[in-house]
Amino acid sequence: MVGLPTRVRFMKNIKPILRLHLVENLKLAFLCLAYIGLQLLTFYFGANRRLAIYNGIVVCFQFFCAFLMIKVNARRGRHLSWICLGLSMFFLLRAIVMLIIARKPLIALPGFFMILMFALIASLFSYQVELLDKRMVADYVTSLHNGRGLILALQNKIYNKESFYVIYIEIENFKFLNDNYGFDFGDELRKVVTKRIKNIIKGHGIAGCVDRSSFMIILNGDCDARQVAGHALHTISDKISIKKDEVEIDCFLSAYAGIASCPDDTVDAETLMKYSDIAMLHATMSKKNRILFYEPQMEEKLKRQVEVEKIIKKALSNNWFYLVFQPQFSTQEKKLRGFEALLRLRDPSGNNLSPAEFIPAAEKNDLILEITDWVLLNALKTFSKLVLGTDLTISINVSPKNMESAQFISKLKNVLDETGFPAKNLEVEITEYCLLQSFDQTIENIKALRELGVQVALDDFGTGYSSLSYLEKLPINLLKIDKSLVDDIESNVKSQPFVSAVIYMGHLMGCEVICEGVESEGQLRLLRDNKSDFIQGYIWGKPMEFDKARELLDA
Repeated sequence: MVGLPTRVRFMKNIKPILRLHLVENLKLAFLCLAYIGLQLLTFYFGANRRLAIYNGIVVCFQFFCAFLMIKVNARRGRHLSWICLGLSMFFLLRAIVMLIIARKPLIALPGFFMILMFALIASLFSYQVELLDKRMVADYVTSLHNGRGLILALQNKIYNKESFYVIYIEIENFKFLNDNYGFDFGDELRKVVTKRIKNIIKGHGIAGCVDRSSFMIILNGDCDARQVAGHALHTISDKISIKKDEVEIDCFLSAYAGIASCPDDTVDAETLMKYSDIAMLHATMSKKNRILFYEPQMEEKLKRQVEVEKIIKKALSNNWFYLVFQPQFSTQEKKLRGFEALLRLRDPSGNNLSPAEFIPAAEKNDLILEITDWVLLNALKTFSKLVLGTDLTISINVSPKNMESAQFISKLKNVLDETGFPAKNLEVEITEYCLLQSFDQTIENIKALRELGVQVALDDFGTGYSSLSYLEKLPINLLKIDKSLVDDIESNVKSQPFVSAVIYMGHLMGCEVICEGVESEGQLRLLRDNKSDFIQGYIWGKPMEFDKARELLDA
C-alpha cells in the first residue's frame, strides 16, 4: 500500500466508507418513505368507519419503521423519526379538526395516544443509544477517545482529505506502578497524564487512549509533530504526586513516541495506528532517540526482533551463551582492578549474534531476567575461588527489570550462597534508566545490595536524564563515564572540559570514577591529568576468554 500513489491509496481506502454511507442513506430513505406511506394509510382508514379498526396495526408498523431508523443510524435516524412524528401529529390534528367541523365521532383519537406513547419510547431509546454510543468511543476513566473512537476520528479526517500526524505515546514504567500500587492508583496516574496531554494540544488535535499505558494524539498537519511529541514526553516525565492510603507517593514516568503522517505514510486509519506503534517500538529500542518518525524499513527490523527473541530462547535452552571478561585498571599505576563480565552468543554453526542486537530484544520482555540469572551464576561460579583473599572486583550488568523486582535481592543471595563468591568482590552495574523505571524499588534494592557488601556502579554516567539531587543521595561507590564522552576528548575542544567536569562531579559525590572505551595514548594522558581513578578499554585490554583472564591474574 505504501508504494501506491497517494490519490490511488486514498480512493482505495475511502470506497468502503462511501459504500457504507450510501447503504445507510438508502435504508433511511426507504424507511422514511414507508413511514409516510403508512401515515397516509392511517389518514385513509380514519375516514372510513369499517377500516378504522386497522388503525392501531398501521401505527404499530409506523412505530417499527421509526425504531429501525434509529437502529440504522442513531443520530440521523432519531432526527428523521422526530420529523415523521411531527408529520403524524400534523395529520392527526388535521383529522381531528376536520372531524369536529363535520360533527362526526373521533374515530382516530386512539391513534393520538399511540403516537404519544411511541414518542416517549423513541426518546428514551434514542437517549440510551446516544449514551451507549458515547461509551463505545470514549475511555471510561479519562473520557478521551478509546481505540474505536480514534479509528472513527481518523476515518473522518481521511474522509475530509485532511493532512495530519498520529503520535503514539507509550509510558513504559506504568505497568509496574499499576501492578504495585493498584488499579485505582493507575487510574489517577492516567488522569494526570490526560490533563497534561490536553494542555499541550489545546485545540490543535484530538487525544485518545489506546490502552492503559498508551496514549495517542491526532495532530493537525500545520503543527510541528516532533516538537509537540517532545513537549508531551517532557511534561509526562515531570514528577507526579498521588496519595495512596494517606501517603503521598512521587512517581516519575518515562515515555517514548512514534509518529506516522497522513497522507505521506498511508491513508488507512488502522495502518496509521500500526505505523505509529511500530515507530514507537523502535524508539524504545533506540538509546539515542525517544521520538521516531515511521520509516518503511522499520517493519523489517521488527520482524528481525521477533527472530532474535526466538534465538535467545534457544540459546537459553541449549547453552549458546558464553562470557568474556574485559579488564579494568587503575589509571596511574596500571594496577588490575578487576573484570567486567560481558555476555556473548554463538550458535552451533559458529555464528555470533551481536549484544547490541540481542540485549535490547531481551529487555523488551522477561527474557532479560533469565539472562541476568545465567550471567550471575556463571560469572560468580567461574571466579569464586580466584577472588578469595583478594581485592579483585567482578562487575555484572543488571537490567532495570531486575532492579524493579522485589525478588532480585533474594535471588542474588541464593547465587552468592551457591557459588561461595564473596559479596565484597561483586559489583553490580546499573544505569540511570533504572531510576526512571521504578525509583522507590530501585533505591530499596541498592540499599539492600550495599548492606550485603556488594558494590554498586552507575553505568553510562553523563548520558542519562536523572536529577543530580537524587543521584547524590544514592549509596553507590563507582561512576562509569560512557565511551561516547571519551571518544572525542582529543579532537573536540568542548569534550575535554566536559569530561573533566563529570569526573570532578563524581568525586564530589564521594564516588570513584572509571572511564570506558579508552583506546589511545592521548585519551589516557588526558584522563590521567583529569584524575580519572580507573580506565577500561582496548588500550590495555580487550574482552577476553576466561583462560586469558586467568593468565592476566597470574602475571
